[in-house]
Amino acid sequence: MKTKLAYLALTAIFAGSAYAATSAVDEDFMRNIEDTFKSADSAIGLKDAKTATADAKELEKLFAEVVDHYVKKGDAEEGVKLSEKSVALSKQIVVTVAAKDFDSAAAASAELGRACKSCHNVYKQD
Repeated sequence: MKTKLAYLALTAIFAGSAYAATSAVDEDFMRNIEDTFKSADSAIGLKDAKTATADAKELEKLFAEVVDHYVKKGDAEEGVKLSEKSVALSKQIVVTVAAKDFDSAAAASAELGRACKSCHNVYKQD
């Protein structure tokens, strides 16, 4: 009986851990992405390469977590696709800012904003 209870307890712990791992992308997490995106977009407009680069690198990491979230969630092909696109666009911003090509960085930022909006249209809870 003790073995059975221990097994059930461990199962519950692992199930809770798995749920926690898949639910790390919450409203606060997404608000952080939004704030970081706004900062990067503003920095690009101001030709502030240091801030734009730091924010775009942070966005790469954050969107990689979103990719993982949608992969683990399952049945979220569009979420995976849009978040992978967002990682690529964040990387593109880093490269174009490093080349001092702020027009291309602004275009990538605008496309990133559209990718975010598209994903929110599909997945954001009201």
